[in-house]
Amino acid sequence: MKLSRLLSLILALVMIVSLFACDSGKKNENDKTNENKTEAPTSAPTEAPETDPATEPEADPETDPETDPETDPETDPETDPETDPETDPETDPETDPETNPETDPEDKPDDIKVITVAEALELCGEPGNITEERYYIRAIVKTVSNPQYGEMIIYDETGEIYVYGTYSADGSKTFTELDETPTKGDEVLLHCILQNYDGTKEVKNARLIEFKSNQGNFDVSEYTAATIAEARDAEIGAKLIVSGVVARITYASGMKPNGFILVNGADSIYVYDGDAAGRLKIGNKVEIAASKTYWILEDEQYNAATHGYKGCNQLEDATIISNDEGNNEWISASFPTTTVKEIMDNPISNDITTQIYKVTALVKKVLGNGFVNYYINDLDGTTGSYSYTQCNGNDFAWLDEFDGKICTVYLVVLNAKSNAAGCLYRFLPVKVVYENFVFDTNNTAKHAVKYYGVDQFAALYTGDPALELVTSVSSELLGFENATLSYASSDESIITISTADGKTVMNCLKSGEATITITGAYNGNEYSETVTVKVDIPEEEIPSITVSEAIASEIGEEITVKGIVASSVANKNAGFYLIDETGVITVLTDTATMATIKIGDEIIIKGTRGLSKDTDGQIYINNAELLQNNYGDNAYSTAPFITGKTLADVIALNGDTAHTTEVYVITASIVRETTAYSTNTFVVDGDSRFMLYAGGKGQYAWLDDYAGQTLTIELAICDWNNKGNKGCILSITTADGTQIFNEINFSK
Repeated sequence: MKLSRLLSLILALVMIVSLFACDSGKKNENDKTNENKTEAPTSAPTEAPETDPATEPEADPETDPETDPETDPETDPETDPETDPETDPETDPETDPETNPETDPEDKPDDIKVITVAEALELCGEPGNITEERYYIRAIVKTVSNPQYGEMIIYDETGEIYVYGTYSADGSKTFTELDETPTKGDEVLLHCILQNYDGTKEVKNARLIEFKSNQGNFDVSEYTAATIAEARDAEIGAKLIVSGVVARITYASGMKPNGFILVNGADSIYVYDGDAAGRLKIGNKVEIAASKTYWILEDEQYNAATHGYKGCNQLEDATIISNDEGNNEWISASFPTTTVKEIMDNPISNDITTQIYKVTALVKKVLGNGFVNYYINDLDGTTGSYSYTQCNGNDFAWLDEFDGKICTVYLVVLNAKSNAAGCLYRFLPVKVVYENFVFDTNNTAKHAVKYYGVDQFAALYTGDPALELVTSVSSELLGFENATLSYASSDESIITISTADGKTVMNCLKSGEATITITGAYNGNEYSETVTVKVDIPEEEIPSITVSEAIASEIGEEITVKGIVASSVANKNAGFYLIDETGVITVLTDTATMATIKIGDEIIIKGTRGLSKDTDGQIYINNAELLQNNYGDNAYSTAPFITGKTLADVIALNGDTAHTTEVYVITASIVRETTAYSTNTFVVDGDSRFMLYAGGKGQYAWLDDYAGQTLTIELAICDWNNKGNKGCILSITTADGTQIFNEINFSK
């Protein structure tokens, strides 16, 4: 017995020495892990809209950080570049030495000291600090932001803190390997390291010692049973119980589940809840309790209200009541069948978000700098929108096999990006099926009318547009050539349509109303539609001021100005320059107005004299309303332009706001520079380089063919953010005298 006890004592001493050595080694490994950490942990999310899947990033990774966020959707990833947690050594149990149960057994002592969240935050210290000691924290789970790794927010009466990954009590199992895991509302006891990572105070490598489920505290009697259709129509704040099948899971940055589409019959709705989404799989039939809301990014709420957009129709704060964990079919023959064009033409005031539609569409993958956009376009190949992503497109990699193919697509409009120019629907593809689509050429005439004929006409003309009409349509995508379009007017005293020199032109002669019949023909098949056009030509011209008078007017003053439409304003989807003999001024309007004007039109507008910052920045006319369009193919005046200066002179300009109404004509070349996440465009002359203001590489892609050439450049000065002058190109002229205008904001 004595020998046995002696051997036991020796073995215990060996184990203590071994454990001390392991703990010492862990400290070094933790330091190394923190140094190599590639993904900055997100700050503690709140219940504010910024944590919603429709959240906009603070900056477009491919743009100059000083640029305006109103970017071309083709070049705007709407995402933050973010490393997948699977590649972070802190979250990979195979590479984290703390997760080895043989080196780090964990038993809960009988008598432990538990610190508060406030004390934990204090112990996190300054940026870069990481504690050697582990601490016990007892708190309530606010949300599980990543159920795969156990990232969560916990809180007590003293505050809340972010938990960067959770393991079993002994560190041997990852969060997903645990038999039971806490969810929001549960009480947890964690044993953890504390750190301040780049200013974010957080719990690191938490061991889940115990947790108490508080789901029994959920009072189902506060909720009312409803169908999904009833939930869609419910008032904001209504507490509802709905059931259905999970059709698609959505992801936040880092591929963290943050919501799901719930389907029952022909109806669907989006459920925003990362904790619930992380516990579900596509095909699960679930019953949930949740609250009704409409979501709009806080920064976009004013513009959304201006345009009549209600927001994303969704449920939030979901509690899973039951889950059959099955793989149920959710596709319904009753889903509305439509076209992408009809969806995009739907008024923004209609509440169509998160309802599943069935369309036949072209899936198109577009590579960007560090991101991928996936477009769902109609059969004309261009009408459509991009899939909303917060993961640089990684959440839609499953679409790669459909790239360039016409497919059956089940999709929802997840949300609409709202800015001063208007609202743009953004898609969430739910399911895509490739069925070897072949276009029926018997539908060619109809296709030509709907996609190339009808949309040429505005509802109202205030002058004679002398509009040249499309008469022939071909499509390589659909496999037809030379479908014809013809036109007839019901009253040629008001509107005439004539053909001369191979061109068919519509002219408006006087005020009145006429019906235009558009007829498509192909291989003996014909299809016709009509549009009603109103002509209202003022008998007297509307009183207006000159551009120079507009520049001199008071900030906030409502003004009516006449001038010639010139080139696009960079990084403003609905902006152009207005020019007359006296000056140049920037004009911001909406996309609907932009669709009715072109470079060279003589117009009269009403708007508000603006300044982009309180006392400095860009001079412009805001919220411009088109009062009268006299049309024409007028050359804008270059009388106000400044000549005889070099690029170095332009760069030397100070920050006087008056410079933002100046255009310089200089000789220089164009340089485009692309990195992993950005493409910047410069005007270059010798050692002088001047950056152009832009929101993405696509905005100056039209310059690619002229890079490196010596050009005559019409260069406007802009300063929207009051952070220094940048340039906007109105036009370039090549050595042979060819002038190319910046037309990116105008309808083609």
